Amino acid sequence: MPYQLCHYNLLWLPQVARGLPGTRLDSLLSISYYQQPYRHWLQRWKFAQDYAAGDLLLQQFSALLRQYQSQQTNLPDAITYVPMHPTKQRKRGFNPAHLLAKRASQLLKIPLLPLLVRPQVNTAQVGLNRRQRLNNLRSAFKLAENASIPARIALVDDVITTGATADALCRLLRRAGATHISLWTVAVTLAD
Repeated sequence: MPYQLCHYNLLWLPQVARGLPGTRLDSLLSISYYQQPYRHWLQRWKFAQDYAAGDLLLQQFSALLRQYQSQQTNLPDAITYVPMHPTKQRKRGFNPAHLLAKRASQLLKIPLLPLLVRPQVNTAQVGLNRRQRLNNLRSAFKLAENASIPARIALVDDVITTGATADALCRLLRRAGATHISLWTVAVTLAD
């Protein structure tokens, strides 16, 4: 990734920004574009419970965060993650976004806060276009009870495709007082 050119914010890159029109994010940090071998490793981790692939991605995520930390002075006040519905998480056995956020919290010594919940099961986002994803996410998330929202937050997810999930969560977090939201992911899909 050309981080020296975009100051650790991939939204500065036109091919990324075009794929996330009107995003509510302030910055985006990602290991790679959603291409091979990351696409393969992510799919193996998420859908085949290949924990070796997960370990590899967690190591690469950690390396990126160490590099980011050495170059940044304004780290977030807290880290949170994209939640899964409890039924889906039990079926999969883990939430990749939570594991990535936990690693980031430990590495950077920043509090990990479970600020968001997913109270209802929605249709899977895979294969949906941006409009379908936005409709699918309507009322999909809520703030956790008694959540105290810090001003600067890093939101962690495994992949950003259209930005629909991140935007839905940003809307909630901003209404509750967040002023700066960074999204940290393993991979980002480029605009065509």
